Amino acid sequence: MSTLAHLPEKTFAKVVALPCGRGLAARLIALGLTPGCEVCVLQNRGRGPVIVEVHGARVALGRGQAEKVLVEPEPAPRDSASGRTESGNGRE
Repeated sequence: MSTLAHLPEKTFAKVVALPCGRGLAARLIALGLTPGCEVCVLQNRGRGPVIVEVHGARVALGRGQAEKVLVEPEPAPRDSASGRTESGNGRE
């Protein structure tokens, strides 16, 4: 298990847990980050915000916020209709 802030770019992960604080947890839920949802890290340069895609929307999180979201890295999802990966070439 890791935090969202520690994942490299182009990594897919499943949200495992949100922070205990009501305010931040409520904000993350409002943005679509809920336990069990899949996210893709679009930008993580080691400083500044972490940008992720969740439910087809781009969301920017401050590094401190991203440090509090526990995730489980996953392999890239497959296109169920064609059996291809996200890159479209069918290779893993």
